[in-house]
Amino acid sequence: MAAFDFADVPTLETERLCLRRISANDHLDWMAVWHSPGALDYLIDFDDAPQDDVGREIIAWADRITQEKSGIRWAITLKPADRMIGSCGFHLYERRHRRAEIGYELHSDYWRRGIMTEATAAVLCFCFDRLRLHRAEADVVEGNVASAALLRKLGFTLEGVWQDRVRNRGAFHSLWQFALLEPDYRALRKGDGHR
Repeated sequence: MAAFDFADVPTLETERLCLRRISANDHLDWMAVWHSPGALDYLIDFDDAPQDDVGREIIAWADRITQEKSGIRWAITLKPADRMIGSCGFHLYERRHRRAEIGYELHSDYWRRGIMTEATAAVLCFCFDRLRLHRAEADVVEGNVASAALLRKLGFTLEGVWQDRVRNRGAFHSLWQFALLEPDYRALRKGDGHR
């Protein structure tokens, strides 16, 4: 299989979900995700609740990382609707080192339904099969036990803690560094009955 060239953003489908390219039409839905109760508790990208112009900047960022061939961020939609309820994807992709960082967020109305596990598993499948990643990484703000549990469920290992790595809302925050290596991913998939 030829290396993925980022010419198009493929649509990823699971049993319940469709992950598709984010568009300007998703602006209000993405803003609703960020403004849902608890959504920003561990998100370090904003010092305050994101404003309208910030939402447009994030959509532009999603386009830019695809054009730069450094990532893809998909809109998560629940079939059969096409309304964005969250996003999931990868960024900081380094072809030479075969690694990328994954990220995600979900409207709190949809928490604890397995949606993010399903979406992230689809993104990981794309990353390991199409991008041929050797290493998927994820940074989690210390204390975000739900995100840590999601990553562990998908086979990630906690490798360490970056003390006071980021500053947000007037305070420094440590980050848990998680990673999943390709051999471990393949072993887990094989154990689940996938080839």
